[in-house]
Amino acid sequence: MFATQDQGNRRAGARGLTRNHGSLARGLHQAAVGAVCAAAVALPLISAAGAEAATSAPHALTSSWTSLALHNGWSDYGFGTAGPAVKNISGIVHFKGAIATQGTNQVPFTLPVGDRPGTEVAVPVDQSGATVGTLDLQPSGVVTVEAEDSNWSNAQLLTSLDGASFATSGNSFTKLTLTNGWINYAPPMASAAVRSISGIVHFRGAVMTEGSGVMPFILPTAFRPAHTVYVPVDLCGSSNGRLDISPSGEVDVEAENGPQWIPQCPVSLDGAWFAKSASLYTPLTLQNGWISYGSGTISPAVRKINGIVHFEGAMYNGANSQAFTLPVGFRPSHYVYVSVDTNVATRGHIVIAPDGQVNVIGEGTQSDATLFTSLDGVSFAT
Repeated sequence: MFATQDQGNRRAGARGLTRNHGSLARGLHQAAVGAVCAAAVALPLISAAGAEAATSAPHALTSSWTSLALHNGWSDYGFGTAGPAVKNISGIVHFKGAIATQGTNQVPFTLPVGDRPGTEVAVPVDQSGATVGTLDLQPSGVVTVEAEDSNWSNAQLLTSLDGASFATSGNSFTKLTLTNGWINYAPPMASAAVRSISGIVHFRGAVMTEGSGVMPFILPTAFRPAHTVYVPVDLCGSSNGRLDISPSGEVDVEAENGPQWIPQCPVSLDGAWFAKSASLYTPLTLQNGWISYGSGTISPAVRKINGIVHFEGAMYNGANSQAFTLPVGFRPSHYVYVSVDTNVATRGHIVIAPDGQVNVIGEGTQSDATLFTSLDGVSFAT
């Protein structure tokens, strides 16, 4: 729903405005993780030798994280990232770590019994070149990795689990009343629902429509944000989408390829979340020309809940990719790659270093990240 900045229309009430530009070029960044500069972040790619040397044995983890045993040729990504692991917090399973493979088998691991979903779940994840992919999770615990536009090489080079999450069941969730011809995509997925935990509103389920309306539901009053939020979601084919949520509770679905794409496939709400307000959040000091986006969004800020750092807010106008440095208490012990929503429902990612430096990278062009980057729905484990 964003006109680009060079069109001189920063939302300005123009709901539904988007860009139909087809597939983006998929750039791959090829350098070591440590080579982070102010101008850009180079995405490290695992070598053949490195992949063979990487271990698939579970890591020794603390704070009740459960390490994931990889198989079918998958290995830890390495390069300073965490080993793949999961943790269940109040019924929400959080992932961390990064993986890679030289093979074509799409099943890297099976979830432990206590961390499996009650229905099929599709969750967006970050892949090489800041592209988006999907984790498809079955009640049996089997997890399948999918890549945007079926570009498997992006999944092979890097599939980051950081920031991915899902609800194991519908317990304590409130069902959403669908409108405008939208229906639940259930089974095999859950019906659309929401739950608030510590001020974070989590979504569950999947929806679809045979019509042309982009508003599937209005959030009940108790689940509405105090400001406008833009949250990334998964569409069919692992394509980019987002929820545009206003303080009135109105929720619109936007697809990267334009509104005509929406009726063609279900929209997974699993893994989507947002902060209701700025309460208990720590404001971030933006740098290198990055400023708050405004237009109803909130300024970028962070909050840590049970070891998970949650972002909120939106920004734009950076002179280079380094947008801010996290305060000491919010820095990860490892490198983190997390998918973010950028201009007109395109996708990018943020790269977070242990020293707190955060760089924003656009998927096909850096200009999309510079024109608009939403931090809503973005999290990582410290």
